[in-house]
Amino acid sequence: MFRNYLVIALRNIARHKLYSFINIAGLALGLACVIFVILFVRDELSYDKWIPGTENLYRLEMAIQLPGRDPLLTSTVPFPTPAAMRSEIPEVTAMTRIYNNYSMTLMVGDRQFRQRIDSVDPNFFSIIRLRLIKGDPTHVFADPQSLVLSESAARKYFGDADPIGKIISTSANCEVTDTACLGRMVSLKVTGVVRDIPYNSQLDGDVFLPNTSIADRNSQDMKHSWHTENGHGYVRLAPGADPRTVIAKMAPLLDRAVTGELNAAGNPLKGSQAYRFHLTPFRDVHLNSDRWRGNMTPAGSWITLYGVGIVGVLILLVACFNFMNLATARALLRAREIALRKTHGANRTQLIVQFLGEAVLMALLSLVLALALVEILQPSFSRFLQHPVGLDYAGDWPLLLIIIGVTVLAGLISGSYPALVLSGFRPGLVLRANNAGQAGSGRLRSALVVMQFAVSIALGIAASVVFSQITFARNIDLGFRKDNVLVVDGSGLLTMDDQQSFIQRLKSDPNILDVAMIGTPPFNGSRSSGTMQLTGHPEFVDLNNRVIGANAVHFLGMKLVAGRLLSDNRAQDRVDTSGPPTDESAITANDGHNILIDQAGAARLGLTAQQALGRTILDGKTHLQIVGVLADAKFDGAREPPRPSIYFYDPKYTGFAMVRIRPDAVPRAVAFVDRAWHAFAPTKAVSRYFLDDDFGKLYQSDERQGEMFGVFVGIAIFIACLGLFGLAAFTVGRRTREIGIRKVFGARTRDVVVLLLWQFSIPVLIANAIAWPAAWYYLHGWLQGFAYRISLNPLYFVAAGLVALMIAWATIFAHALRVARANPIQALRYE
Repeated sequence: MFRNYLVIALRNIARHKLYSFINIAGLALGLACVIFVILFVRDELSYDKWIPGTENLYRLEMAIQLPGRDPLLTSTVPFPTPAAMRSEIPEVTAMTRIYNNYSMTLMVGDRQFRQRIDSVDPNFFSIIRLRLIKGDPTHVFADPQSLVLSESAARKYFGDADPIGKIISTSANCEVTDTACLGRMVSLKVTGVVRDIPYNSQLDGDVFLPNTSIADRNSQDMKHSWHTENGHGYVRLAPGADPRTVIAKMAPLLDRAVTGELNAAGNPLKGSQAYRFHLTPFRDVHLNSDRWRGNMTPAGSWITLYGVGIVGVLILLVACFNFMNLATARALLRAREIALRKTHGANRTQLIVQFLGEAVLMALLSLVLALALVEILQPSFSRFLQHPVGLDYAGDWPLLLIIIGVTVLAGLISGSYPALVLSGFRPGLVLRANNAGQAGSGRLRSALVVMQFAVSIALGIAASVVFSQITFARNIDLGFRKDNVLVVDGSGLLTMDDQQSFIQRLKSDPNILDVAMIGTPPFNGSRSSGTMQLTGHPEFVDLNNRVIGANAVHFLGMKLVAGRLLSDNRAQDRVDTSGPPTDESAITANDGHNILIDQAGAARLGLTAQQALGRTILDGKTHLQIVGVLADAKFDGAREPPRPSIYFYDPKYTGFAMVRIRPDAVPRAVAFVDRAWHAFAPTKAVSRYFLDDDFGKLYQSDERQGEMFGVFVGIAIFIACLGLFGLAAFTVGRRTREIGIRKVFGARTRDVVVLLLWQFSIPVLIANAIAWPAAWYYLHGWLQGFAYRISLNPLYFVAAGLVALMIAWATIFAHALRVARANPIQALRYE
């Protein structure tokens, strides 16, 4: 019996080539999408699962409650926090930290390398058990002046030679004001080699330095400060310990350690009110860290995971709908076969099994084609995700079984309704009248077409809105100029005298238009804020602190709304930002000095731009006078509103040089910058990047999301059109006699074409009514992630609906025109 069913199924596939192609091609595209979705979901769920011994390990995060603002959520924590938890909370059995916020120049012989460094606790590799190829994780940092390299870094520095015991030199950690220390070199011995960290990890590093080394760039003040958050902390809890209990026990610790300094700076909150900590299981960090700032690697999202999964399922269902539609529409072609089988004793169960078997066979044939498509498109998919993704048929056999299971399920879903309908034919009625009218209602077929186009239209609206928002965000007026700006990182490497000489040297090149120094470049993401108070007012407000050079405002093209700019020629325009504002020396050095403020900062103080001029604010106990008000600048792009900020001029802490280059001389200017750098810092490798590149990174994930929607909408529309093409061919053929009668009674070709187009337009119009609310709901929430966003203009929805309608018309127009032009005599002889 099985052989008989198989032969019949293959004969039907061969006999009806067009419909078989439509079904197989549609299912193959749907299955290929599902396979890629499964690979994507598997990768997202695999983050950090490969690291052993992390069952009771948690990452520490914190929410900082700032006066007058929403909490600042950050994945970085003050350096003393993890150690204090281990010392005072019994449930915390171990802790480790990693700080990756700086780069260093490493020297191997006479070769220089600019390298980002991960500063870690000596027990790092014992707590987070990355695989060490060489070295003992418990003793690898026994000597503070040591390094652990990744495999890639070891090859970069030493080629194929054994790196263990080799020496890498770098400069010692020096304060900006300690000019005698700037040239001091430290020899670091390579004591371990760790396997390269794969892409599916929250960690990211190639060179690990113990934070006990004198080369560690983290200052001693930072290591004792509870108000500097620039590193990641991990704690191990005792088995069975409740993370919520651990967090609750932090309240007295924070009240004791933080409250005093907060109150001294004008913040009336207790430590446990200002700082609220959170613990995330180590293996769950990737998919649960999108709300926390400062992650080492881009965060994933359960929402994205669910969204991609739902879209994949919808596209597969669109392909299944095709099968149902065509199978029920073509029921007449198999009516006699079914009737004869029933008269010869076949029961309904046997017929259902037969038709389900045919559907599963077609799905399995589609799977073969889908796997071929996956192999062809896999390199493009890997480039899209920016990391390699593969399907190893031997090693991934569990995943392959899941894919086969999904395929069989798709076949069963596709064939379920047709099997139930076809097996329900009454043989007497069919053989007497050759009538298959019971074979599925036209309403069902119309409903399936509606669902297909609803999915396509919703995805089309989403793709157009996402791309429009990204274009809007890229072209928004930022309040400053970012074009053709090369940023050179000289923080901690050049003295103040060197900075001025370096600037003058750069300006001597005709290809360089201007140079300015700044403490933190735009799009850097670093935050430094202070709690301040307008004199005569009891309220405290939080203002962002920005350190700038004397001509940085002019360089960036920022608009001065009121007052004047800071000048290098006025001693009162300088503010020493090296110490806390409550320190007596800082009060003496800075009291009465001048600052700038932006319009958002003035508004936070309850002032207009003109009212802010000449007013004094208290930064701790230091009085600072506002001499100028700047227009707001969007230094973080369009996602966030401008942070209310004050601007200090402190040449000691303007470590980044911004260099504006002639657009037609970029290579020559960059080469000159490199030569100038080496002339002033011969032992330091240059670190530079273009500001436009940093701006582009702000929207990479959103662009990928838009591209994903674009691909999905193309596939969904193509599958829907395949089904519509087959259904139109069958429907037009079934209405040939009706059309012939209409033409005999005077209907013109145009009338017949319009009639058929209208018949297939109704489901598309209904699909719009379903797709529009669903798309609006999703996109309204997505756009809330941008402080500056486009409006959900009805034109996006109307345009997507019209495009879908035009595509539907184009798909069926050829069928409609052919039958409308036919000779009515031939039409009346049809069948």
